[in-house]
Amino acid sequence: MREREFVGFVSADAIDRARVAASHGVPGTVSQDDELGLTVFEDVIPQHLLVWINRVIDAQRERWSAPDGSSEAVLAASFGRALRRIERFRLIEQGACAAVTRYPAPPIPAADSSHALRCVNRDMSWLSHLRHHDSHLLTLLIPLQLAAGEHNGDLLLYRKRRQSVSRFSNLLYKTWLVIQQNRGLGVRRRQTYRDIEQQRCRRIACKPGHVYVFNGFVSLHANLEIDSGERRSLIIHHFDPRLTLGIKHVTRALRKLRLRFGDLS
Repeated sequence: MREREFVGFVSADAIDRARVAASHGVPGTVSQDDELGLTVFEDVIPQHLLVWINRVIDAQRERWSAPDGSSEAVLAASFGRALRRIERFRLIEQGACAAVTRYPAPPIPAADSSHALRCVNRDMSWLSHLRHHDSHLLTLLIPLQLAAGEHNGDLLLYRKRRQSVSRFSNLLYKTWLVIQQNRGLGVRRRQTYRDIEQQRCRRIACKPGHVYVFNGFVSLHANLEIDSGERRSLIIHHFDPRLTLGIKHVTRALRKLRLRFGDLS
């Protein structure tokens, strides 16, 4: 795909239309939640492939430099290639990417994919309730394994989404989020449950094998804490509008510090 000039802001409406358009023509059960900007494709990944992925994780994780798998981009990309052998997943991903490029107002940069693993258990509770926006426009979330208990690391999506986002507004907002993320876990947890009670956000009961598609760049989101067991997810991002001005490197550095030392406050 040819790189096109990017004008320095993102229209949420254009990308949201692309998300809806991407579901057309994909077989199987599909549900749209326009309030949250979420599309769910049900039962895309077969059970035998989920079992194989989890066995690979079990076999390799002792060698990981980061215990949550966030440093294992090569392994995550190999899982992505395995998923693309499934015709329905391939249609979902290709349709979503093609739909984004059909709404060139503003023009969308070339699709530079990013793959990430997240394997979080109760010993990494400081990684929960971290409200954030993704650096990419298109997010595909594939749950691989659920944790046990009421608090199982489910996805939280906020109702209010950003609209037109410029470099400057994105820098200011992400800086504010970094400050919020560095509050203690107890403070962040109380904020989450206030937001749920006041219906600012909604809990998404994720299921392994489903594919969740949303615009993580404009949709504020987080994960619940985990009581027991481990939540595992594969996350695939597309289309980096390059509006972070380097702030994403700060957030990644802080994440590494949390993994090493726990909560920073």
